[in-house]
Amino acid sequence: MKIVLVMVVLLVSVFLIGRVLAQPGNPLTFADIDTNKDGVLTVDELGELAAVRDRGIGADRLLGFWDSDGNGSVTEEEFAARPRIGGMGGRGAMGMGGRGAMGMGR
Repeated sequence: MKIVLVMVVLLVSVFLIGRVLAQPGNPLTFADIDTNKDGVLTVDELGELAAVRDRGIGADRLLGFWDSDGNGSVTEEEFAARPRIGGMGGRGAMGMGGRGAMGMGR
């Protein structure tokens, strides 16, 4: 029962984070978020995103979802491979196709 609850919370969290960061027509790029241009995203840079601030998503939680190697920062490769929310397959998908955590496509 606890596993099911954890999975539901995880899926809802990923969905909400994806919705928060989705910007119709002009999605944020890695370079947009990497404000100090050091080649990695940090919790401070993620915390500066208006979508994160305005919707109360924890920047540390978002970093945790994207930081696949657990080193405390997100490289451009990790950013490109992050779970995304969308239709049923292909780029930006949640469902059957693609790569990423929990069946979410890239």
